[in-house]
Amino acid sequence: MDLLLDTLCDLLGTLVLIACLLVVTMQEDGEGDVKKSTGPVEPEAGILEEKRLEHARAELDGLQKLRAQLQSEDDPSTRPLITELLALRKTAEVKRQERARQDELAGKMAEQKLRDSGSEIARLREQDQELERKLGIMNKDTEAARQRHAALEKELADLQLELESVNDLKVEKLRFPREREVNKPPAPVILRYGQVFPLYNPDGSPSPYVKQATAADGTFTAMVQQGQGLNPAKDARRLRELLPHLLGKDRYLTIYVYPDSFTTFRDLKKIIFELGLEYGLELCTEHRALIFSATGSKPAPL
Repeated sequence: MDLLLDTLCDLLGTLVLIACLLVVTMQEDGEGDVKKSTGPVEPEAGILEEKRLEHARAELDGLQKLRAQLQSEDDPSTRPLITELLALRKTAEVKRQERARQDELAGKMAEQKLRDSGSEIARLREQDQELERKLGIMNKDTEAARQRHAALEKELADLQLELESVNDLKVEKLRFPREREVNKPPAPVILRYGQVFPLYNPDGSPSPYVKQATAADGTFTAMVQQGQGLNPAKDARRLRELLPHLLGKDRYLTIYVYPDSFTTFRDLKKIIFELGLEYGLELCTEHRALIFSATGSKPAPL
């Protein structure tokens, strides 16, 4: 309705303006023609111009009255329209203000979201930088661990080589002659702690340096006393005198060698070869207990 009234008023105003311009133009044209004319004016043309002028003035007056009537607030016929027009204008203004507030609120929310997103982006960038820093530290630690691992592997390889070389030094390679059977009684000798321990004295009595723990079945366990035996390098003369007396005429040496006395065995073997004695050999493990009995086995002579 508001648009219809506005359009109608604009149309009436335009018609009034056109009519005024038409009247003014006709008046100017008429005066100019009168001044420029050198001859007599035709009566019919003047009458026609006057009629046109009166008609235009009548139309102008009618339009002005209609415009005044439409614009008048006291006209009962236009009062409801004007009231409705004002109400519509008020409603339109309220809607415009409400839309403006909504737009303003939306703008503020958008700005807040933009600020929040900026803060979130900044926070994520800080987290990314922190993760990159931690990743750099982890990479350095990994590289350091790799280097330590390589160093440990090298050290382990060196230790293995050293261990192999030490084991090679500890290994004693012996070539044993073929054993032969003999029915001679044995004369046991124990080589342990780098010393020589005869189990019996030349007269057949037990050696005081070898303890014999006798069991109920008649067997006994021989346990040497460390530091009380003979050293072939230092006591070679005494061993040269002792060994033949241990064997007598019908015995042979049975030598029990522990892992810590291979060097002692080499030195003792020189004395045995020098004296031309028979011997049998048995290798013992480090923690083996030597148990002797009347019916037990013995190493055969070599």
